[in-house]
Amino acid sequence: MPCITCVRPSVDGAGLCRGCLAGLVAAPEVVSGGAVVSAAFAHRGTARRLVHLLKYSALPAAAGPLAIAMASRVGAASAIVPVPRARLRTWRYGIDPALQLAVGMARITGLPVVPALAPGWWHARRAGSGSVTKGTPAFRQVRAVPVGAILVDDVVTTGTTLTAASRALGHRLPAVVATLAPTFSETRERNRRRSVE
Repeated sequence: MPCITCVRPSVDGAGLCRGCLAGLVAAPEVVSGGAVVSAAFAHRGTARRLVHLLKYSALPAAAGPLAIAMASRVGAASAIVPVPRARLRTWRYGIDPALQLAVGMARITGLPVVPALAPGWWHARRAGSGSVTKGTPAFRQVRAVPVGAILVDDVVTTGTTLTAASRALGHRLPAVVATLAPTFSETRERNRRRSVE
C-alpha cells in the first residue's frame, strides 16, 4: 500500500513510509486558557501534510496516523467531544476534520464520541499568516457533556477555538489535538510581554 503523504510504500499499520514516519515531530503539552492541551505532533513536516490532506483534500485516511498518536494522549477521559468545523467549510471541503479524528480515536480507545457542540455557519478563518484577519468561532451546546470528557480538534494555533468551545460548554475542558502550530508559542510569548509592559 502506498504512503498516505507520498508515493513510497508504507511500512506501518497507519499507512506511512519510513521517511514520513521520521518526519513526525512530537509536541509538548501546553496550557491554553487554563486548560491542558496535549498535541500529538508539531505542525510541520509529515503531520502538517496529514492535516492538510484531511482538512482540504477530504482524505479520511489522513486522520489514521494522527488519531493513533492522539489516542495515546487521552489519559482517563470518559468521552470525546469533537470541536466542529464551521458549516460552510464542512460543506465546501466535504469533511469535518475533528469529527474524523474523534471517530478514529474512538475506534482505538473505545470511548464514545459526543457531538455536544454545534458550529456557526461561518467565521473568518483561523489558519494562515499573522497578517490575515482571524475570526472567533461561535458554538452552542446541543448535548450534555459527561464529566471527564476531552475536546478534540485538528490544530491549535492560538487557543481561541478551544476557548470558544469551552465557553459554549460552560467550563474548561482539557483537549487533545493533532498538531500544535508554532504560532501558539509565539502568541503566548507576545501576550506575556504585553502583560509585563
